Amino acid sequence: MRKKKIMAVAAGLLCGTIAVISAVSGTASATAYMSDYADVNNQFVIGNNTTGVDEEFPTPTPVPPGENVVKKVKVTNQGNVPCYIRVALSYSEDLIALDGLDTENWEVGEDGYYYYKHVVEVGSSTTNLFSGVIVKGQTEASEIRINVYEESVQTTDGSEPYKDYKEAWAHYGGGEQT
Repeated sequence: MRKKKIMAVAAGLLCGTIAVISAVSGTASATAYMSDYADVNNQFVIGNNTTGVDEEFPTPTPVPPGENVVKKVKVTNQGNVPCYIRVALSYSEDLIALDGLDTENWEVGEDGYYYYKHVVEVGSSTTNLFSGVIVKGQTEASEIRINVYEESVQTTDGSEPYKDYKEAWAHYGGGEQT
């Protein structure tokens, strides 16, 4: 009877050992499976439509009334996405007339902005909005200021391109909607 008990205990230990080995090897595979990974860096760049006014203006002194004074104004896309551009002008005197206004590539909107009709690619510029100014009469001011204000908007809404500059500015809000 003693032999039977020893054999039963040995058989029980053997079965327990097999179960433990099986559990250990199952845990080892599970651990190996769980620790297997790959690093993935998801990087993306935000669109940046930075623009700047470029002008040629020799600043004549004194300003001759009735004569053309060279002032060429264009806008350059310095960002990393294509964009549409608009420009607003203001003067310190109401005596200014624009000379050589480019109405082929620019359109004046109902809001007073001049809208460039074409996409301005990265690193490119618009055409000159105008080529000069004319002081239409005598002024008592010692100087006349011409302020050029420009804005830009991206050519897409996410991944969807706008059909033209009018749609882009209408989506921007407060823009040209004709």
